[in-house]
Amino acid sequence: MNKQTIIHIANDYTGSMVYKNLITELDQLKTEQIIYTPIKTNANIGKNEVHLSTNGSKIIYSNILNKSIDRIFYKHKIKKIIKDIESKIDFSRVKLIHAHTWYSDGGVAYLLSKKYNIPYIVTVRNSDLNVFYKYLIHKRRFGRKILENANKIILIAATYKARTLSLSSLQSVKKEIERKMLIIPNGVDSFWIDHTRKIQTDGIPASKDIYNLLFIGKFSKGKNIIALQKAIIQMQREDRFNVILHIVGGDGDRKKLAIRQIKSFPNLFKYYGKVYDKQQLLQVFRSCDIFTMPSRHETFGLVYVEAMLQGLPILYTQHEGIDGFYEEKIGEKVQNFSTEEIKQKLYALIINLNNYIIPTNKIKQNHNWTSIAKIYLSLYENSV
Repeated sequence: MNKQTIIHIANDYTGSMVYKNLITELDQLKTEQIIYTPIKTNANIGKNEVHLSTNGSKIIYSNILNKSIDRIFYKHKIKKIIKDIESKIDFSRVKLIHAHTWYSDGGVAYLLSKKYNIPYIVTVRNSDLNVFYKYLIHKRRFGRKILENANKIILIAATYKARTLSLSSLQSVKKEIERKMLIIPNGVDSFWIDHTRKIQTDGIPASKDIYNLLFIGKFSKGKNIIALQKAIIQMQREDRFNVILHIVGGDGDRKKLAIRQIKSFPNLFKYYGKVYDKQQLLQVFRSCDIFTMPSRHETFGLVYVEAMLQGLPILYTQHEGIDGFYEEKIGEKVQNFSTEEIKQKLYALIINLNNYIIPTNKIKQNHNWTSIAKIYLSLYENSV
């Protein structure tokens, strides 16, 4: 591919390590790339920054977004980003645009593509389906045009293919869009692949004095930690099994309530706070039997993969995140997120603890960033 080739448009670059891992691996493949990320505050400048060794590659942090207005006025936000990105990048040298979300980034890519005749690919994520498409009803026609004109459509979650194709505004172009779709999962940090643990199970029902469950994530409504805690409390009252929920994380709109529950039931909840040290986190994983995160919405959920690489069966969400990637029985799914449903699924996980099949070798192969970057590079080359 000719230099300069790839422009990444990523509104959420500073909010996720996923982008950093991908561009780092692409850089190792000598791919020249510019990452453009519009941000809301100067505090995000330099966040997730990485030294790119390929000549011409760089990350552009542009503090142009408003915390309130841009959330409401989608068209205004897109126009503002286009004006800014044109002032910072020479599009005569751009061969391809990768929009990392359907609406926020894809809208920019679509209009730039029309103006400069540059092909683009677009990724569909959780926020696109569960926020933008759901609430920006008047922009669904524009959203259809974004997907219609994209060279390829990337789906991070396997279940998002059927969900996207079922959307009412896409029925007239459903077959065309389906032909463009590719499912490419996210990878995990190489540390977790290098420290994989496979647990041999024999199908014999487990019999333990205490079952150690694990939650890792934000204390937010979306992660559903309060319902999980209530399920644990109910399990104690029913006295069928002794359980402890190990909790790693913090922040979020349910932080105060989650901490209150932790303090009220110190025999049920062991709280670690935020854990950034991978070795320490590894020991927490290995001290537990089951990973539990019944998120309401989840683009992918790398922590599920990290847990499975340590041999843990998982409590996860139907039609979200990891669901649909593996045909093996990797855990139990929740559907309605109620405390009662979560409790029953936890009972099922405990009773069937030695019956789950965690395909660690397959997981290592599917979620290796080096391999994933090569898939993306091939996709970029074929799209130009």
